[in-house]
Amino acid sequence: MGSVGKAAFSTILVLGAITGVLVYYLFTEATPVAGKVISPFRENITASSGSSSGSGSTAKVPIDESKYATKVAIQILKGAAVQGNPNFDPNPAQASSDALITWTNNDEVPHTATSGTGSSDTASGKLFDSGIISPGDKFSVPASQLGPGEHDYYCQVHPYMKGKITIQ
Repeated sequence: MGSVGKAAFSTILVLGAITGVLVYYLFTEATPVAGKVISPFRENITASSGSSSGSGSTAKVPIDESKYATKVAIQILKGAAVQGNPNFDPNPAQASSDALITWTNNDEVPHTATSGTGSSDTASGKLFDSGIISPGDKFSVPASQLGPGEHDYYCQVHPYMKGKITIQ
C-alpha cells in the first residue's frame, strides 16, 4: 500500500471513530430517563382533589354543599377519553341560578371541566376551571357564579370532550 493509501486508510479510521463517538453520545442523550421529560410542548399540570370552586384561578376553595338545596350532577362517563364516546351526562345540562353544579369523574383517567369552547377561546377558564379531576374526584361551582344563559365547557386534557350547561 502506498503512502496515499495509508493516509486515506488512516483518515477513514479517524472519521469512523469520531462518527461512532458522536452517535454514541447523541443516542445516549436521547434515551428516555424516568422522571425526565424534555419537550418544548410539556406543561406541568397540578392535581386537585375534592370539591373546589374555580373562578379562573388555580386556588381551590372547598364548597359547603349543605348550603345548596338544588344540586345538578354532571357525570364524566367511563370511557369518555376515547374520542367519539359519550363524555358528559347530562349534556346539555340545565340548572337554576341557586344550584350547585358538580362534575364527578367516573372515568379511569384524569379530566378537567373548563369554561369555554376550547384552548383557542380567549375566554377559556374565565368562569371556572377545575384543574385536573382525578378518577373518582369531583369539582363543584355555584351556578350563581356563572350567571344566566348558555355556557360551554370542555376538557383541557381531551379537547374533543365538550359540554353545555344552561343557567335559568
